Amino acid sequence: MINLDIEGDLPEGITHAQIESMASTILQKERPDTRQFLSLKLVNSKEMREYNRQYRGVDADTDILSFQGEDLLLDGVKSSFSNIIIDTNQVFNQKGLKTYKEELWQVLIHGLLHICGYDHIKAQDKQEMEDLEENYRRLIPGGRLG
Repeated sequence: MINLDIEGDLPEGITHAQIESMASTILQKERPDTRQFLSLKLVNSKEMREYNRQYRGVDADTDILSFQGEDLLLDGVKSSFSNIIIDTNQVFNQKGLKTYKEELWQVLIHGLLHICGYDHIKAQDKQEMEDLEENYRRLIPGGRLG
């Protein structure tokens, strides 16, 4: 089960319901025993740079920040409160030959996997995360990668 809050403007053609469906699919598969409360915030580059500086101590641009909350018991159910922040300008700038929507989906999937505990620091972990991203990219609604 997922409770999703979105702040900021979604790109045309991506709906709250689509994001909720994708997030539910990933989070239920990767953390099936946990009720998820997810906040997604879409910001500009100036805001993101400030968040990056504030939370990571890094004065640089980044496309996404993911914050996995501690698991808590809420009404007897293991629950997690997580946050994802996406820099929509950075997503647009790094899209290459993909559409903006495709790149946003890719970045969101990446962030969702981070809040499930995956990372890409070690080569083996990076490969595992990339394989999972590729698997979930096939589920993108209405995209070339879907």
